[in-house]
Amino acid sequence: MPIHLPKKSAFLTVSKYDPLGLRDMPFPSDGFVDPYSSDPRINGSIYAVLTAESAIKKFENLLIRPDDFPNRVRLAYLWSKGDSQSGRGVGKTALLRYFRQRINSDWGQKEFSGQFSAVVVYVGFRSQVDRRHMEQLALSALVDICQNGVLEASRAALRLSIIPDAKIESILSDETEGTSGPDNLLNDLVLSKHGIDTKIIDERVCSTLISAGVEPRVALALAHGGFEEYLRSMRKDGALEPLYVPRDTKILDYSRTLLFNDIVKYLRAAGYGGGYLFIDDIENLVDQMARRERIEFAKEFGLCMVRPGYANTEYRFFSAVLTTHQQASVSLSQAWGEAGLAAIGRLDPSSPNSVELPFPSKEQAQGIIVAHLDYFRKDEIQMGTIKPFTQDGIDTLLSGTTVHPRATLSNAAKVVQYASDNNKTSIDAACVKAAGELKSETATPDFTEGIEGAL
Repeated sequence: MPIHLPKKSAFLTVSKYDPLGLRDMPFPSDGFVDPYSSDPRINGSIYAVLTAESAIKKFENLLIRPDDFPNRVRLAYLWSKGDSQSGRGVGKTALLRYFRQRINSDWGQKEFSGQFSAVVVYVGFRSQVDRRHMEQLALSALVDICQNGVLEASRAALRLSIIPDAKIESILSDETEGTSGPDNLLNDLVLSKHGIDTKIIDERVCSTLISAGVEPRVALALAHGGFEEYLRSMRKDGALEPLYVPRDTKILDYSRTLLFNDIVKYLRAAGYGGGYLFIDDIENLVDQMARRERIEFAKEFGLCMVRPGYANTEYRFFSAVLTTHQQASVSLSQAWGEAGLAAIGRLDPSSPNSVELPFPSKEQAQGIIVAHLDYFRKDEIQMGTIKPFTQDGIDTLLSGTTVHPRATLSNAAKVVQYASDNNKTSIDAACVKAAGELKSETATPDFTEGIEGAL
């Protein structure tokens, strides 16, 4: 069974925000989410679960289903209200990041009660994609797989299955070579110290993968922990991004096969029962497509995800979740129907396979603010409170008819910055007003015009 290899984190011990009872600025300055960042303010680690209970519950019913996992939906959609501008920043990426963190933190061990493991692979397109759309989607997923730790955890699990049981306890408890616990399974110095020939171990892992159907060159790279280098070797510049480089497309020629065949077989050999492919900002993938290209993409997507042809569909391994808004889906919905995907998951907010995120209420928005404050509090006694805000300060911050999460977080950052710069110990209505004319920014979703990206 795959083993979780934890990552270390650190916090500032001295901060200019101490007078406000905070270790650091608790809010992102622009409200954007970057799942690859180590900053909890923008990588989605801070999440107010109570503000999205209904969406989380429907997501769980569609896609998690721990006692009925094989029958989870194969294709689901996460929608936001609004158009291409106001529909951004409502919380789609944050919800995906919540489930990504929830599952990948221990590779689904808790989620699925140790029956099997699972992985979330995140694909996000920050700019428009204009060609080889399915190949670039697959390569983006491979890049995330190289970054999210699942390759190392799977390699550790495969090594563990080969190491004699009598030596496992002493290996995991060894703290003399700079690692400890499960990390020791990837430390050749530790294994050699305990009489394990790592060359033989890797050869046996490679043989196991080849027997599972992994292409031999890929199996060799995976068994030796060199899959990322294998990918880079396909590019003349040795890079993985940008995903498309004219006249240097060998890596794209293989990306679909690598993801939907070799990686699926590798993960299955390591004990994974399935996974999730989160595809964020789908509009950046499809907006520049001509009608013919949309139909071609829909057919290729169906071939990779639901129709016979790849190990992924044979084993029903990945479920796909696409984030979008109604305006962006119009251009793709017809192609979805022509490719036969509508029968599996209709591309429509009213579809049973859809989860829609509304704008939060003021109470829910306050919950988002409190979640960020709690993460950076110095005094645990204040957990769950609005401090350093006063009630009239919060009310002023959240004034308006519609509260938009991204703008709310961005405005909160401006207010806290102003309070700190002016040596405040609490944030009341006067302080909020002095920090800027926030009411006009939070009153309606129109303020998002011209802002790109998604929260």
